[in-house]
Amino acid sequence: MKLERPPVISSADFHLIKDLYDKKFESFLTASDKRYWYWDEFKHRPNLPYNDAKKAWSLVKLHRNQGAKDVFIGSYRFSYNITSEIHKNLHEFDLKLMGGLKENPISENDQKQFLKNSLQEEAIASSQIEGAATTTQKAWEMLKQEREPKNESEQMIFNNQRAIQFIIEKYQEALSPELIIELHSILTVKTAAEGCSGDFRSKTVNVVDHTDGEVAHVAPDADEVIRLINSLCDFANTDGEFIHPILKAGMLHFFIGFVHPFLDGNGRTARALFYWFMMKKEYRLIRHISISRAILDSRTQYDKAYLKTEYDDNDMTYFLGYSIKGLRVAFESLVRFRDRKRNELVEIEALKREHERGNSNERQALVLAEMQIKQNVRYSVSGYSQKFGITRQTAAKDLSGLVKNAGVIEQSQGRNKFYFLPKIS
Repeated sequence: MKLERPPVISSADFHLIKDLYDKKFESFLTASDKRYWYWDEFKHRPNLPYNDAKKAWSLVKLHRNQGAKDVFIGSYRFSYNITSEIHKNLHEFDLKLMGGLKENPISENDQKQFLKNSLQEEAIASSQIEGAATTTQKAWEMLKQEREPKNESEQMIFNNQRAIQFIIEKYQEALSPELIIELHSILTVKTAAEGCSGDFRSKTVNVVDHTDGEVAHVAPDADEVIRLINSLCDFANTDGEFIHPILKAGMLHFFIGFVHPFLDGNGRTARALFYWFMMKKEYRLIRHISISRAILDSRTQYDKAYLKTEYDDNDMTYFLGYSIKGLRVAFESLVRFRDRKRNELVEIEALKREHERGNSNERQALVLAEMQIKQNVRYSVSGYSQKFGITRQTAAKDLSGLVKNAGVIEQSQGRNKFYFLPKIS
């Protein structure tokens, strides 16, 4: 992946500071904050100040440096800008997405099902980012059937699901080198990366671009790793100057990628720690979304966000901006799910009333309505009995009656039980 490195700002450019307060550049600098152009985009912009791309870049860099905040991991300095666009995204995320879901929550049953699906989707997508070759459909079948993995790709997915459960159990603990190592071990068991687990790397590692095979990042020396990881843990566990939790989670994600503490398996560990920190900061709905699905759908932008940060003086604004957008996309899918489920409930209730006017009792009317609206609905006698709190004998009578009288339901033999499901026309 080719990215041109930005021009280096020299001391001779500092005379441009006076132009930061010139009204004629105000709208341009505002647009630059909103889009946060990287150099390879910036240099082609029309109507650049001074009609000189390098001089205009110097002006923008001086502007960014003026408002930047610093973060140190070990001796490495990183910076970031909380632009008006980032402020807006964080506000909308907190109030509209988080707040909106609290005001109009998903029903308990639907929430459980969506949570299960989301955890499985995250496990699949995170593994596919790392090269898991199995199809999404086969991966879903493995997880739903709860069968043992048959190959390394399936094992990666299985490991990711175990890691998410581990995070849910451990999110109240402080971040430590031991926790990171344990998480990495869970993620890599019975895979090619398993030989890298159990401790941090003791060798130099180069991060290779997945598209062209070229070296994209030279990680810090191996003898620096434990010091950097300790610094990263201090950063995660200490509340100094307030950093919005979403930004801080994104920084942890980035820092693991930068330090690259393991010879392999760093990406999946970084994404898992993003979840861990969000859970720790009470963003519990993070369990209902798949961050990795959003990344997988924009993999090139994900890789570029890392490179832009490193190439432009460790300015993390590029990576944080990408991270926030990905999070919004993922949460918006949860909002759409909630709205779809609410609409389903309205439709089901209307159909249920219609069926109750026929020969069906209230339970049968509800099941008929569900089978008309929802996809892949099926009931066993035991499942029907548990749903309505009735005896198995009454449940069997209800379901047999639906098969006989409704004409739209059929009985099918499963692995070790009978199921009642919509008749295929």
